[in-house]
Amino acid sequence: MHCAIPGPRGALAASLLLCASASAAPWSDNSIGLRHGTGFSEAGVGDAIHKTIYNFSHASGDRLGGNFFTVDVYKSGGNDPAANSASGAQEIYGFYQRTFSLAALTEHSGGYGPLKDVSLLLRADMGSKNTAFAPRPRKYRLGLVAALPVSAGFWDLGLSIYKESNHNGIVGRDVRFDPTWSLTSAWSLAAGPGAFGGFLSVTGPKGRDGFGNKTRTETLLRVNYLFDVGRGFKAGVAYEYWRNMYGNDERLDATRGSKGRLPMLVVEQHF
Repeated sequence: MHCAIPGPRGALAASLLLCASASAAPWSDNSIGLRHGTGFSEAGVGDAIHKTIYNFSHASGDRLGGNFFTVDVYKSGGNDPAANSASGAQEIYGFYQRTFSLAALTEHSGGYGPLKDVSLLLRADMGSKNTAFAPRPRKYRLGLVAALPVSAGFWDLGLSIYKESNHNGIVGRDVRFDPTWSLTSAWSLAAGPGAFGGFLSVTGPKGRDGFGNKTRTETLLRVNYLFDVGRGFKAGVAYEYWRNMYGNDERLDATRGSKGRLPMLVVEQHF
């Protein structure tokens, strides 16, 4: 088995794992989860934002590869307000990813040099948030994911072509960004009574944003340690580091919201 990584607003309700299987045996896993933190940042808004995130995820594998679907519902505190309101904003974000194992497609066994397998990756993201900015991101990825040879768990590396469009409600127009590159890594490794997991996502500059500013390389790192409590229930802690959020130049953000660092509590129920 190997996995690929979700992107910045993807669900990571456990480790944000997009699992794909190179074996012919079908499998599936569903989960509902919750993440909570009091130090979220939001580009152009500020930091120290309370957020609760509700998640549903589905992962499954077949003889050719794997599917992953996830959707997050975000509820912010009042310092990240909805448009024309003093109440906190609400956001929905989800994506679907499909991987095709080259080993399965070519009936190749024995790996590829130091790699256990290589897979073709196709992914589409969509989201919406009810703020004055009114973002409506649409993101598409096409790339490859390589599975590294770890003895227990997994560790994946990916490279994709990335294309995004969005909406800027402040200036009242849609924005179509330039194509760019995306590097990812995801892992989950047994460690003591639990598992150490996480992901790293680095997305290159994508032209100018809706205000005419040059975008910068965006880096998102999230790590977590989850305990398997039993009966499919997992709980633990996570830490997130986000630089140049959504490609915004954090040096130009007077709100300090384009750079984030925060711990979170995580719970999940798998079934």
